[in-house]
Parts: sequence; structure tokens; C-alpha cells
Amino acid sequence: MATSTSDFINKLTELKKDFKIFIPSTKKETTAKQITLKQQKDIISTAINGVLGALQFTKSINDVINENIKGDDFYTFDRVPALLALRVQSLGDKIKAENNEIVSLKPALEKAKKVPSFKYTKTVSIDNIKVDLRIPTLREENVIVKRCIQEIDNLKSEDLSEAMGLIYIFELLKTIKSITIEEETVEFDDLKVTDRVKIIEQLPLELYEDITLFLDQLVKYETGLLTIDDTSITIDASLFDATTTT
Repeated sequence: MATSTSDFINKLTELKKDFKIFIPSTKKETTAKQITLKQQKDIISTAINGVLGALQFTKSINDVINENIKGDDFYTFDRVPALLALRVQSLGDKIKAENNEIVSLKPALEKAKKVPSFKYTKTVSIDNIKVDLRIPTLREENVIVKRCIQEIDNLKSEDLSEAMGLIYIFELLKTIKSITIEEETVEFDDLKVTDRVKIIEQLPLELYEDITLFLDQLVKYETGLLTIDDTSITIDASLFDATTTT
């Protein structure tokens, strides 16, 4: 009897081997599966889409992490270690760095296990304005990213500056949990994304400096992981391009 396509695909799925992966937010190992050819195609295809491509790449890799790694959800600082581990298991540990030298990703995976004491939340304030910040999960981030993609899709091709402005605002949206003015609090999770944007656009610029300090803890962690042998690894669609190993 001929095997149906769906049955054959199910068999392929069952043959996928699990491997262990370290998750910084839990400080424990869990199981994961290698990325598929379709997932690789989806990731690499984001490289040709200009401004939109960066957002589509973020959404694509977040989806892959949530689909392939066992766990309820992951924080944004779990992303780089997870991606590097998936890359090593799928295409090997060798990759071309920014200086065109071939380096191993294994030192980065070891460094990922030295997790700093992240501040998951922080409150910043100025005058009568109080802003509660958080490190978002990948799913929370994807809600914002999807909306940003929709907004940019609606722009004309010549509105590049407006598209960049949207990306800037949406980066802030991922981090803000709530805003309180005097005694009135607005929970951002209860608002439409468009309403969140309108509120953030009216915040004093001075607050952005404090928000940046909160985000710096994540930037320093990722920069440390991606610096190997005095050169840097770039996290973009090329990470899962097999040609970057030579």
C-alpha cells in the first residue's frame, strides 16, 4: 500500500533527534529539535526585505525557538543562546565572523551558561510620570513585531523615514508594561498597539535615557556572547546559511 504524504511527513517528524539546550532564564537544560529546511528557508528569505526584513527575521526566529525548544515561553535574552545552539546542531559550530575568519560557536555556548543577575522589571519616573518596565518574552515581543510589520506594509515605499520611526517606537513598546500619571495607571497589555504608540510618542525624551539603561543589561550580555577571539558574530539571516561556514 502506498504511503500517504501526511503519513510520510509524520514519519519524518518522528525521526527528528532531540538534543539538550541551555536556557539562561531558567538556568537549566531542556530538549530541542534541529531546524527544518522550511524553517531555514523562512529565516533566510527575510534577508531580501529591507527595513521589513529585520522585523520579519525577529518574528521568524522567535517562532522557531518556541516551536523547536521545549518550554512554555522564553525571554528575549534567551534568544541568542538558543539560536547559536540551534545553529550548531543544524549546521555545525564553524561560522564566518565579521572579520571573515572562521570561528567556533562553542565558546559562546559556554559563556551563555554564566548568566548575570538580570533585572526583569524596573520603574523609572520623571515629575508625575512613572513607567514600569519589563524584559519581554518572545511571544510578547512577537505581538508587537506583527503589528509593526502591518503598519510598515501600509506605508508607501518612499516613506522609509516613517518606517524607521515605527521600528524605533515599537522597540520601546516591547519593554513598557504600564504608565502611571499621578493616580491613573494604564496597563499596556490592555491596550491596542496603536494606542500604545500614541501614548509613547508623548513621553518626555528624558525618560528614554533611563529605559536605555534598563535595556543595556541585555545588550551587554548578548555582545559578550557574540564576541569570539576578538571578533564578532552577527545575528541575522546568514546565521542559518550553510555558505557562512566556509
